[in-house]
Amino acid sequence: MIKEALVGNIAFSKSDAIVQGIAANEDFHSGVAQAVSRRHPGIIEDFAQHCAAGAPEPGSLWAWRNGAGPRVLSLFIREAAADHSGKARLEWVEQALIQLRAFIEQEGLRRVALPRLGTGAGELDWRDVKPLIEKHLGDLPAKVYLYTIFNPHIEGVED
Repeated sequence: MIKEALVGNIAFSKSDAIVQGIAANEDFHSGVAQAVSRRHPGIIEDFAQHCAAGAPEPGSLWAWRNGAGPRVLSLFIREAAADHSGKARLEWVEQALIQLRAFIEQEGLRRVALPRLGTGAGELDWRDVKPLIEKHLGDLPAKVYLYTIFNPHIEGVED
């Protein structure tokens, strides 16, 4: 079940997992990655170690957790660019959503928060991304909270 049009800061989500779309050389200085890293600063060092161990493949997923907080599920949907302006690709979004679905099912997650994947720095059109999210996550028994409007100061109402 997808609940769309949540307004708020996804980093404040009370879900089992927070999803973000990133590049293999993410600098955590903008968008959802920045909001998540401010709330969970340990992710930056662990991410660097993960990437140093081997370049993540486009369309893959990296799961991170710090203590009892939510998992942060990073979907590699943007190309790595020296200036951190790498664009997303729909085929990578689709591959990552397949990985995300498998992770949700395998881990038995009940609530997952997603942003508008690939539409910020990735420059994808939401009209192309949203149907992929519906296709791959729409029939899950887990609640999928889709944050569509970012407000850094408030929590989204996830019911």
